[in-house]
Amino acid sequence: MAGESADSEQTTASNAAETAHEGAGLSAWLDQVGAFAYRTTRDVSRSWTVLGVAVGLPPVMYLLLTATREFPPTQKGLFAVGIAVLGATIASLTVFGSQLAVDADDRRFHAYRSMAVSPSADVVGRMLAGVGVAAVSLLVGLLVGVATGAPIGVAGVVPAVTAFGGFVGVSVVFASLAVPVVVAANDEQYAQFALSLIAVFAFMLTGYNGIVPSVAVLDEAVVRLLPNTLGTRAMALQLVTTDGVEITQTDGWPALLAGYALAATGVAVALVRRGLYDRGVLP
Repeated sequence: MAGESADSEQTTASNAAETAHEGAGLSAWLDQVGAFAYRTTRDVSRSWTVLGVAVGLPPVMYLLLTATREFPPTQKGLFAVGIAVLGATIASLTVFGSQLAVDADDRRFHAYRSMAVSPSADVVGRMLAGVGVAAVSLLVGLLVGVATGAPIGVAGVVPAVTAFGGFVGVSVVFASLAVPVVVAANDEQYAQFALSLIAVFAFMLTGYNGIVPSVAVLDEAVVRLLPNTLGTRAMALQLVTTDGVEITQTDGWPALLAGYALAATGVAVALVRRGLYDRGVLP
């Protein structure tokens, strides 16, 4: 996949770079964001391995879990949300990270360095593609839950916006986590393997992304502050419509999750600038 699309990818980046020369500013930056988002989405859509793991694996996990015994409706709803978020985090990590690793492995950043390509546009464009695929993964996971009787629904605009904010925050944080892995690994195959493990470990250590605290490896005082828990609990408390949900949300979670997302994005941009574009950490 990487070899077949190398020429077209460099042409896309080159066209965006020429636009930056002709009209420097926000519009040129947005053009580059769009170019990287489009190219990443296009390449990932051709990778059945990435799509199978990110979109197909979590629903299978949910079906296997709920097939072991009969669970109360509320518990099934929580399982569906927690495992759907696992799919979203895998998608964010692998979509963003795998394409970044492909470019690094094929030395395309040597070409990008000679162009007027903005590292921040590179990061944001790939991140948009990752969040888009993550949304598909999340939706598939939730629909499978609904199909099996999980009480999942949206009661209005505010709950929908709240749940969406939780999803975006988690997805951005996990997409950003892919950057240090790719920079450190310097190998496409190793990076892709490590990326999936990050999402799985986060899922298990926090008790299914915080929706089953009793099985979490980490203490609840730590779990309740982690970004995957903040986002997942925000979605669960808004989407699981059956009474009796026993999980609690951290006060001020929107600001905390937004802070995680902004800080993670800033670090990701700095690492891409320094480690892949061979530029200074700051513009």
